[in-house]
Amino acid sequence: MKLQRILTAVALFFLILFSSLSASPSKVSFLDIPQKKLVGKLKGVAFATIRTSILKDYKFSLPKDIRYVPCPSDFPLLIGDFPCSLLSWDDEAVFVEETTSAHDAESQETEPGIAGGKVTVLLSSSKSPNLDGSVVKLGDDDDMLKLFYTKDGYISHYTFQSSVIIFKWRTTEKVKTLIGILSLKLDSNFFPVSGKEIDLQNP
Repeated sequence: MKLQRILTAVALFFLILFSSLSASPSKVSFLDIPQKKLVGKLKGVAFATIRTSILKDYKFSLPKDIRYVPCPSDFPLLIGDFPCSLLSWDDEAVFVEETTSAHDAESQETEPGIAGGKVTVLLSSSKSPNLDGSVVKLGDDDDMLKLFYTKDGYISHYTFQSSVIIFKWRTTEKVKTLIGILSLKLDSNFFPVSGKEIDLQNP
């Protein structure tokens, strides 16, 4: 099962890359969501569930070294320098094993697919409500990303400063495909005041 998820994550990464490249020679960019359409967009991503997960207080006490792979140049630019290696969360796929020798360390640094190296994150001891997935903190203070995953290990959304980025997925024959991204600006009560979106099906 873990092997299948790893292969799916790898396939997903390259699917996104090639779809972006074929869609346009330039980077896909966000388009503003008109206010009259914002409510409908929020219903489409079950924003009430997302807001509940954001409001919960989490204790991040489990440090883990993970693979950090930046997104390809034609992938949509996301706030907070979000790395594409965190599109899915799987112990075997993202964790970096402790090195026991200089040879191991050199092999890890040159291993294909982890050109970005590694970074330490903190895991919450509790799952997110409704989503029942892992909650991960990357960075601190103004540079902090708080990432929320679904039960099957794919990212649902993450927060950065006063914004939340929401990922829209489609499942076909047990394969996940990223089909859209929403970027929402939140007020002090974590309600959206404006939004932008990218439709990866019709870029």
